Amino acid sequence: MIPIFPEEILLKNPQFKTVFQDLTTNKLNHDASTKLSNEGAKEHQDVDKRLMVLREDLAKNKIIRQRLTHTLDELPADLKEVVDLYLSTQDSGAVLRKDDEAFFLEGLPLLCKSLNKILLEDATDLANMCGEDVNPFALPSAIADRLASLHTHRETLHSLRSQSLRRSTALADLHRLLLSTTIQLIERQKHGIPSRAAKAQARHLALVADSLDGKLRIMHLEALERTYDPDTNATLAFYKEHLEDAKTRLRRRAARAEGELSEYEGFGEQMKRDVERYAALLEELDRTKADIRRLGGDA
Repeated sequence: MIPIFPEEILLKNPQFKTVFQDLTTNKLNHDASTKLSNEGAKEHQDVDKRLMVLREDLAKNKIIRQRLTHTLDELPADLKEVVDLYLSTQDSGAVLRKDDEAFFLEGLPLLCKSLNKILLEDATDLANMCGEDVNPFALPSAIADRLASLHTHRETLHSLRSQSLRRSTALADLHRLLLSTTIQLIERQKHGIPSRAAKAQARHLALVADSLDGKLRIMHLEALERTYDPDTNATLAFYKEHLEDAKTRLRRRAARAEGELSEYEGFGEQMKRDVERYAALLEELDRTKADIRRLGGDA
């Protein structure tokens, strides 16, 4: 089979393309066999015929010898011995004695009958392999038809293989183009105009964000300045002094209360009981006033 080269290689190498086209068109068949001249083709056909005849004779001899070996068990002992002797002489190139040869010739009808039986069985098996409708006696024509069909299928297979190789080559070219285009797009996306534009836009937005942040800081300071004017600061300072003064007074009152509490604690348990009794009397007085008001009197 002649290999298929991509068209790109042939275009890049015009001299090789010329040689390749000459080989595939004028000198070689599609199966890489040589396109011979008429004389060469005729001589080649004669050689093929002689070779075919020799192969057929060799195959026939081989089949007969094998089948003779298989028929030995069905032959009489004396004929079997002569057949063994005949087969051995065929291997060694010796010649049978006249009496053995005469006995062998006398047993030929029996041998032929056994051989015909075995060969017919073999032909029937081959016919069954070719198909149920094939007659064993028509086996050569059936085999010839099958060989012709096989040759046709081989031609079709070669054509399909060639198409598959061409399509595979085209697919590889498309895949290579796809990879190249993808790499170019990635490079453009990373280092091309869109990428630079995106980076410039990002820097611009960053500057805008910084300017807005500065503006917001200025607005915050201006708002603080408007809120805390001199009058407001003076008022806050005065209120702070007032709070400090109130805090001082509260601390003094707390200290005085703690002193009085410590004095009360100095009177002992009797003072505590008197205070509790006084508190109980006040509570009883409040309850009595409540009862008088409920009964409609004045308290």
